[in-house]
Amino acid sequence: MANNCSNSPKETIKIVDKIREKIKIKEEDFVVWKVAKETNDPFKILIATLLSQNTTDKNALKAFWRLEEEIGVEPEKLAFAPVKKIGKAIKIAGLHRIKAEAIKELSQIILKEYQGDLWRLLKSENSREKLLSLPRVGNKTADVLLLMLIGRNVIPVDTHIRRIALRLGVSNQNSYTSIQRGLMKFLKDENMLELHLCLIALGKTYCKPRKPKCNECPLADICKYRRLIFSENH
Repeated sequence: MANNCSNSPKETIKIVDKIREKIKIKEEDFVVWKVAKETNDPFKILIATLLSQNTTDKNALKAFWRLEEEIGVEPEKLAFAPVKKIGKAIKIAGLHRIKAEAIKELSQIILKEYQGDLWRLLKSENSREKLLSLPRVGNKTADVLLLMLIGRNVIPVDTHIRRIALRLGVSNQNSYTSIQRGLMKFLKDENMLELHLCLIALGKTYCKPRKPKCNECPLADICKYRRLIFSENH
């Protein structure tokens, strides 16, 4: 793997180009990216990320716009909205009761501690640690906000990216930190967001959990898993 996917800019660009040759990256397929591009609002992006947990981006986006329309995705409005009303608006995203409670609690904390302005947190010291202290905010959510809003040199690891990383062989451990560190060796700073989106698209299209399309995958020539499967079948 190290020989095929070095830390050089050329290899990094080649990986993105390989994926883009076969997959069209569409804004509407990524709820968080779409909300980020349209609003550049950290609170809205945080809520979109929360809504995307354990559901499809399509349903998460529907839930986000419904919440925006019926209540407004602002901490000042959601902090005082009934949990039941929030849950009804986001029901299509699944786990609506749990997510509604988290949204209300998040709104109250951000309103109280940051005067409703999440930029205060993001621009402060130890911003990642402060994000992780918020309810329902894990490593991936924190890294998504840091990457998309302030260009932090980081790759958020979701289920698709985790699976791809393990199959490529960039990490022999399953922990978030180990996989992130392994991937960071092959990622160029200014392409971080593009690579993040491309890898997610790859996981949805080719590198699926079951019956992955290894022979059609644009990264087949550098994939440890594909080589293993190929050798077992021949």
